[in-house]
Amino acid sequence: MLSRPVRALLVGLLAAAFAGALARTSPLERAELATVDARFDVRGARGAHPEVAVVGIGESTFQALRTRWPFPRRLHAEAIDALLAAGARAVAYDVQFSEPSTPADDRALVAAARDPRVVMSTSELAPDGGPYLLPGLTRAPARAGYALFPIDRDGTMRELEATVEGVPHLAVLAAGGDPGAPTRPIDFAGPSGTAETLRFEDVLDGSLDPAAVRGKVVVVGATAPSLQDVHAVPVGGVMPGAEIHANAVQTVLDDYPLREAPSLLAAVLVLAAGLLAPLATVPAGAPAVVLGRALLAGALGAAALLAGAQLAFAAGTIVPVATPLLALLLGTAGAVALTYLVEVRARRRLRAVFERFVAPAVATELLDRDHRERERDGAASLPSRRTEATVLFCDLRGFTTLAERLDAEQVIAVLNRYLEAVSGSVLDRGGTVVSYQGDGMMAVFGAPLPQPDHAARALAAGRAILDEALPAFNAWLLEERLAEAPLEACVGLNSGTVMAGVLGSRRRVEYAAVGDATNVAARLQALGRDRPGRLFVSAATVAALGAGDHHGPGGTGRADDGTGRAAAAGLRPLGAVTLKGRGEPVEVWSAP
Repeated sequence: MLSRPVRALLVGLLAAAFAGALARTSPLERAELATVDARFDVRGARGAHPEVAVVGIGESTFQALRTRWPFPRRLHAEAIDALLAAGARAVAYDVQFSEPSTPADDRALVAAARDPRVVMSTSELAPDGGPYLLPGLTRAPARAGYALFPIDRDGTMRELEATVEGVPHLAVLAAGGDPGAPTRPIDFAGPSGTAETLRFEDVLDGSLDPAAVRGKVVVVGATAPSLQDVHAVPVGGVMPGAEIHANAVQTVLDDYPLREAPSLLAAVLVLAAGLLAPLATVPAGAPAVVLGRALLAGALGAAALLAGAQLAFAAGTIVPVATPLLALLLGTAGAVALTYLVEVRARRRLRAVFERFVAPAVATELLDRDHRERERDGAASLPSRRTEATVLFCDLRGFTTLAERLDAEQVIAVLNRYLEAVSGSVLDRGGTVVSYQGDGMMAVFGAPLPQPDHAARALAAGRAILDEALPAFNAWLLEERLAEAPLEACVGLNSGTVMAGVLGSRRRVEYAAVGDATNVAARLQALGRDRPGRLFVSAATVAALGAGDHHGPGGTGRADDGTGRAAAAGLRPLGAVTLKGRGEPVEVWSAP
């Protein structure tokens, strides 16, 4: 069998290899893009770039100019001339001139576009491979830049492609960047509205302050929602195309401040992430401790990766996160599975047997008390033994009549809801649920582990069933309109000597508590069918209330015959009652 370090190393390497193989798949690429978007959000807006401005053609422009789109090209020519006259360093004109126009308007636009500081936009390429422009602009000659951006798998624009089939991008030409630069991320300054946006109509009517554009690269384009030039971006959801161009210009002016991390660093991160949790399981220890180390290593590794990626992003490096996180998750899952298979497999089988009958805390105590014996034979790990205990029987009155009106699915739902409630009252007080019998339940206190205060625990559980679990169950029953009136329950308690242990075959086992004390408890519970009262307690249980710690109400902190505690619990003597199947009468206490 492989040693613990070798197993951990293999698990980590497999996790890293599997994550690396999935790195280029669509789901993981989308996840990586989402992490980059989140890093923009965490970083927050950085403010408008002092060298870039946007002139927006907004909804107010239509009202001010009292015209419809497309505007006469003469107006665009006037805007270009006004911006250059105000001292703009460059004008990037993000408007497509594809509609018919008058010759006079065309001549005006061509004249304005001759200025080398003007860059016109194009989203199409001519058959000769150059930019597609109006003939007049081609003869000007006017500078033209490609206006589109690559769209990622999720429909979001995140990158700037400096040159497309030999045509430089509009932002690269306007900012005076290198057309040969590789495709790189756009460093968005913030969501829509971060860039300084001026109104197109203010440029035309001369109300624009020249200082607002002097020395700046000015991007002119549509910002009105009705013009539908809005695209998905990693910050703020959507953004007008003009603002995207402004962020692209700013990115070029800043010499592309965001760069992808080197491939070697990405590979090292994936490998380290895959190995982290498995290597944390190498030191020997209790299964819970080993599992805790693996989970803690995974959690700390994830936190360190996310924090480091954010710090690197702030410094200008986009470190991959999704693939290392997947490797970390797979490595952690592999470490947990390895520990589970090697360290916990035998204990899991035994615990599954125990927890059918007892609360998890009791199962843990049983496992810890005699681990070696239970490892040898799980079916014999609850040996039959004679013990003093209190047996509780509980039955739901009126359920048979109710079940006649419900369909099978509703009957099962009602039973599950009821048994879950009453079982919780038993398990929460250290009792053992022995069996369910239709709408009835049998439980025992004092087995399989001794409990000196078994009677007090059983009385507290009976009270909890009647005063807490049953009202909550009835409230649900009425709310779901499954019953017209609340149901009642009856609880019987008796203390005495029982033989408790596992009964059954190797294929199927059950925990049982048998003896005369069990029979008496069942008969006490049946008293509620023909006499008033909901809780019936034998004199043996009342006497046992004076022993051990006091869990019931009214405990005095000292031992007595139990009658004082019974009275404090609201029990009243019912007298000697002859139970069905018994010759001698039994002293019984009851409560409403």
